[in-house]
Amino acid sequence: MKFNDTAPVLSPAGGPPLWLARLAEDATLEATVLKRPIEGRADILSLIKHAVSLYEFQHHSYKGEVCNGLYMESYRSQIQGVPIETVVVAHLNEQGETDSVVINHRPLNAALLFSKRMSELVDERFRDCYLTGPETAALNAASAAASREAGCIDELP
Repeated sequence: MKFNDTAPVLSPAGGPPLWLARLAEDATLEATVLKRPIEGRADILSLIKHAVSLYEFQHHSYKGEVCNGLYMESYRSQIQGVPIETVVVAHLNEQGETDSVVINHRPLNAALLFSKRMSELVDERFRDCYLTGPETAALNAASAAASREAGCIDELP
């Protein structure tokens, strides 16, 4: 993966990231690993707690406000030994609260694994927001077949 490989790793900062610390009560979360948006501070915090537990480490290459009302962070990690890269873009409302968050995970095989692992960790209320084991296997197989046909450089395992 190239995006974060060329950037220096930032020193770890104490406490939650700005976007999470300032999460509005009516915030929404959209993510590559989710089948549908999640609404509400309490639900988002519940899911983030599980998500963070999957990362073996987090090496940030960027975190901070990119312009008025937008915050971004970029980091790399591993989940069960599989490299994963993440970009978080958060919108801050006029009160400085995060009202919308979009999280992009890549590459596809890592995002599929992340979604599957989340479905195993979260309570029943959120389970249908994530991919099941059979859904993950089917998408991995389809992606591998498409990669072979298109001659992609990196095939999925």
